[in-house]
Amino acid sequence: MTSPVTARPLLTRLYEWGVAADVRGRPRLLPAGVTNRALQARALMLEALGAVPAGVPATGWVTELDVARNGFDRHQTSVLVMRDASGAVRWLTGDE
Repeated sequence: MTSPVTARPLLTRLYEWGVAADVRGRPRLLPAGVTNRALQARALMLEALGAVPAGVPATGWVTELDVARNGFDRHQTSVLVMRDASGAVRWLTGDE
């Protein structure tokens, strides 16, 4: 017998991280990547944010992804951090 409930495809949770900066008045995507560990994504994003030259405003993020065999869905941005030109960091989402 088969179940009347449709089987859900197997999902894998991944974490996309990245940093964008305002370089000479033009937004530019800097390092970015994907990992299967939330804390690693956060650490890599913070490391990349710290590598942006002083005086350059930048934004870093970590977004949760669910990946299935036929594609992926972006979910919430679990961490969003902005650094202004003075170097002050402001956590908009996520814990400090």
